[in-house]
Amino acid sequence: MAPSGWARPPAATPNVVLITIDTLRADRVGCYGYKQGRTPTLDGLARQGVLFRTVVAPTPLTLPSHCSILTGTYPMAHGVRDNVGYTLPGGETTLATTLKSHGYSTGAFVGAYVLDARRGLNQGFDTYSGPSPATKREGDPRIVNLRTLERKAEEVVAEALEWLRTQGRKPFLVWIHLFDPHDPYEPPPRFRKLLPDPYDGEIAYADYALGQVIEYLKAQGIYDRTLVVATSDHGESFGEHGEFAHGYYIYDTTLLVPLIIKAPADLAIAPRSIGGPVRSIDIPPTILQFLRIPVPPTMQGTGLLSLIFGKRDYRRPPDAYSETYYPNQFGWSALRSVRQRRFKYIDAPKPELYDLLADPQELHNLFGRNRAMALELKSQLGALVARSVSEQRPRGTPVSPVDVELLKSLGYLGTSTPLPQSVRQQDLPDPKDKLAAFKRIAASAQLAAEGKCAQALAPLARLTTEEPSLFLAHLLLGQCRLSAGQHEAAADAFAAAIRLRPDAAEAFFYKSVCDFHLGRMDDSLADLNFALKIKPEYSHAHFYLGRIYQQRQQIAAALAEFQKCIAADPDFEDAHYKLGFLFAEQGKYPEAIRHFKMVISLNPGDAEAHYNLALAYSKSGDAAAARPEFDAACRLNAALCGRSPR
Repeated sequence: MAPSGWARPPAATPNVVLITIDTLRADRVGCYGYKQGRTPTLDGLARQGVLFRTVVAPTPLTLPSHCSILTGTYPMAHGVRDNVGYTLPGGETTLATTLKSHGYSTGAFVGAYVLDARRGLNQGFDTYSGPSPATKREGDPRIVNLRTLERKAEEVVAEALEWLRTQGRKPFLVWIHLFDPHDPYEPPPRFRKLLPDPYDGEIAYADYALGQVIEYLKAQGIYDRTLVVATSDHGESFGEHGEFAHGYYIYDTTLLVPLIIKAPADLAIAPRSIGGPVRSIDIPPTILQFLRIPVPPTMQGTGLLSLIFGKRDYRRPPDAYSETYYPNQFGWSALRSVRQRRFKYIDAPKPELYDLLADPQELHNLFGRNRAMALELKSQLGALVARSVSEQRPRGTPVSPVDVELLKSLGYLGTSTPLPQSVRQQDLPDPKDKLAAFKRIAASAQLAAEGKCAQALAPLARLTTEEPSLFLAHLLLGQCRLSAGQHEAAADAFAAAIRLRPDAAEAFFYKSVCDFHLGRMDDSLADLNFALKIKPEYSHAHFYLGRIYQQRQQIAAALAEFQKCIAADPDFEDAHYKLGFLFAEQGKYPEAIRHFKMVISLNPGDAEAHYNLALAYSKSGDAAAARPEFDAACRLNAALCGRSPR
């Protein structure tokens, strides 16, 4: 007997295409009423499917929101509260793990490093592909090529289509994440000319790339038996409430997202628009309902199939919860909200209550005038959180300080060590009172990410004076001073950061770099050991320890540290280079060859790596292998010609 809500059993096992377009406000999509937009692909899916008008994201942050989309759970259940400092714990039950266990091929193709496989979202995927920056020479985590941290929509789609062509007759789940609408808004020239607003241009470009997926499905004759789900992780703010971008506040500008579901054709679901509200965490159980696969008990979302079919047995989802823990990165209070029918309550040191029906822009705080409703919703929020938290579930492993630097290049400020869970949020400053300080540090961080640290020095120095407890301001000031070669002043800034957050490994690491350049090797060694006590797999700390031991001619200790470095980060180019040199000096040519080859695989244009590989081959008696490496070195750098290894 078919489950409740099915019109008829599906003719064949449906494929699943899950599309998440990053940073996409629902009200900037054509089928949601936006006249200036160009979204024919999404509009076409809406004409053939079901469009949900009010869809609430659990958080306005990319990583935790996607964790919720794939697990069907709130952030307090899966444990990922921010983009920086968290990974999804192993052993999670996700949409991918569930479908894989039911015979599906599973592939994921993401557009940004913030969703890197090491964040834990790769669980259950046979193939998981995304940007993967290598750690380049000089061992400096502040040196980042933004192009290696994100991919254009067409590149992501092309790789996804290549994977789809290999799938044969087996049912598949493919998740395609398009990062393009995320700031900075830089659409390709064609779309920049098409639309005056670059954000709209990025959306149009992502929609165009999505169209290639739909065209492929139709060309292969599998569109009709494919379930297509298109949504976003969060919206975007353009000055509403003083916020630009997303993550800082939890007003609806950054929480309301599109959700369009195109069902397999044999289900004969009439196109319709549903007012909602529904939640992002409802997506996985809804997909599983379509596939007639039991919904795992860990999923907190509610399947929407009965609602889609217009069945009377549909149970309205519980109140929608949202949060942002991003302000915690600055030492300020997290924000949490719950919406019930027409009212939305935001729990903060200065609470807020809004009547969304009368005041959809959330401009008139009713907390003082309707305290009874506010307190009722606060009580419901507390009960919802208590029901959602799993004490047995381990907290996600924090990311490394190196990852923090990479994420900062994408605009995500933070530290590798989140505030302790024991901190009482109500004792922290309200983010509304710190918006000006946030804008100042965000602007300085943007300058630093663009290689303009010199312009950020004075504003950061003023900010640390006016906001002396702002840890990230001291840390960023130290980094910019370090970039300017102001090692003593940088060390002072890092020391101030350490006094505020003695658990912050990156502050100890950067102070050690200053001490290293100032020749204070004992101090540098002590700082590095502190950093590694906090973060044992801190690759850059192991690298600098290796440099100190090498300088002191403690070669065995240096080798051990460089090996620990590549164990933590296998793509750490300079550590492989150091190991190649040290092994070659010891006459251990096979080991040297292995590491020089790794350097070349990471950086094929490194002439000296080719030359040293040739030399190692020659010393080991393999002249035939040495010759092409020497030729490559000569071709890349004429100064190396004529130095053929004997």
